[in-house]
This record gives sequence, C-alpha cells and structure tokens, in this order.
Amino acid sequence: MDLKDIIKKSDFTIKDLEKIQEIYDKKFVDEKFRGFERVRHTTLHMGKLLGKLSNYCEKIEHGEEYSSKQIQEEVIPDLIVYSLWLSEVFGVKPDKAYLKRIVNNIENMYLEKSSKEEVEDLKNLIDKKY
Repeated sequence: MDLKDIIKKSDFTIKDLEKIQEIYDKKFVDEKFRGFERVRHTTLHMGKLLGKLSNYCEKIEHGEEYSSKQIQEEVIPDLIVYSLWLSEVFGVKPDKAYLKRIVNNIENMYLEKSSKEEVEDLKNLIDKKY
C-alpha cells in the first residue's frame, strides 16, 4: 500500500497515520534522524511549537485579533508527526498509549464523574484489545 492508497481511504486509523509517516520518513527524512537523534530533533521542534502556541495565547490574552491558522495548519499536524516519531523510537503503540492515558486520567482526576467499576472495565477492554 502506498501513500495514494492510504489517502484514498474514506477514514483513517492511527495505524494508517503510522504507515503514512513510515513511508514519508523512508523517502524524505535523513537517516541520521533515527534513535536518539530523532528524539533530540523532535525536542527542538516541540520547543518551536510551544513558542507558536505561546505567541497565540499572548496575542489573544492581550485582546488582539490573531488568526489561529498557524495552530490549525502547523502546530496540530506537527504534534501528530512528533508523537508518531517518538512512538516509533520507543516502540510504543500510539493508540494503546492514548487509550491507557485517557483511562488513567479518568481514574486519577475524574473518578467522581465515573466509577471504579467503569475504569476497571475500560482497562480490561484495553488489555484484551492489545
């Protein structure tokens, strides 16, 4: 399956995004950005993304008219790219990590809006899925 085949799909899964990133990286990303170098490079770019978010927040807090276009078109997609890069380096399944994190947040911060039984059911579903 190539990029065109994946993009033609009517809906994407995280696994499709991982495959797109893998194809892209093999074709366009320098081999030196593997392992620790990928983590280091990602850290630098994450700093730049935080700067863009900070700039946006500062402008809005000061009452300025400021477009969210950069956040929508650069920051959000780049966060996905860097998440996929880090997942690849550390051997993490991003969908599993995401689900476990959401359930952990429910358990640690929102149990009053849920129940221990619901949390355990969710944990069991994730464990069965992976």
